[in-house]
Amino acid sequence: MDRAGLLDGKNEIMDYLRCTEHKLLKYARAGMPVLVDGGRWLAHKDNIEDFFRAYTRKKVGKIDDY
Repeated sequence: MDRAGLLDGKNEIMDYLRCTEHKLLKYARAGMPVLVDGGRWLAHKDNIEDFFRAYTRKKVGKIDDY
């Protein structure tokens, strides 16, 4: 099996996304394609990139000033 692009485990996925576990769970609940099998998380970089292309197309409501 070609494992190129496969992210194995929550930590690898979080490192790739540069996010916290809280954000990872938020994205997964929003439909980011991940496989959770027996507590083991797997994802493919291409699928994550496709998800974020669609996810970032959503219309934004109000953006607070910083």
